[in-house]
Amino acid sequence: MNFALTRTFLDEPGGGFMYSTGNTHLLSAVLTEASGKSTWELAREWLGKPLGIDIPGWTRDPQGIYFGGNEMALSPRALFKFAELYRNGGVVSGQRILSEDWIRASWTPQGSDRRGNGYGYGWFIAEAYGHPVYFGWGFGGQMLYVVPDLALTVIITSDSTTRSVDDGYICMLHDLVANGFMPAAMGKDIAPYSPVSVCGMIAPLVQP
Repeated sequence: MNFALTRTFLDEPGGGFMYSTGNTHLLSAVLTEASGKSTWELAREWLGKPLGIDIPGWTRDPQGIYFGGNEMALSPRALFKFAELYRNGGVVSGQRILSEDWIRASWTPQGSDRRGNGYGYGWFIAEAYGHPVYFGWGFGGQMLYVVPDLALTVIITSDSTTRSVDDGYICMLHDLVANGFMPAAMGKDIAPYSPVSVCGMIAPLVQP
């Protein structure tokens, strides 16, 4: 936490988009301070219990704050239930867990990264074949893809020790979803996106 707080600003608030795991870690600290409970306790209470998933403890910083943006040891099944919670509008078994307003805000671009992907509250925002695609992107290629129009949710886990952007691996994952899972969900043959186009995932994906 101290490391995040002592970084030099690279732009003014409201300026250019800069992805920062440190920001979400500060949110973890704020939640802990405001609630009097650890982020782990809150995650188990707010998500683990209603979704019926196990949320094991994960790495903490030197101040004892659970990491707010990485290293959550969730299983693929747990990730799937989390993604499905969003796809189903925040409702599980008739019980509302998340508000529709929060999901809408999470899936509304607040900025865009250097590849042209929109970014909301923790979700990247893309489009393929005219369908909105929302995805969470964890280190190494731990991925959640949600395509509400097609009732499609895809979870991919990968080697967590290697950066997914260094060798084009993230492009291969986007390709698998755009040229594999989505056409299958649509039930028809579609001209595939080129490897170059699919790597961008938003504006480049609008046109094959």
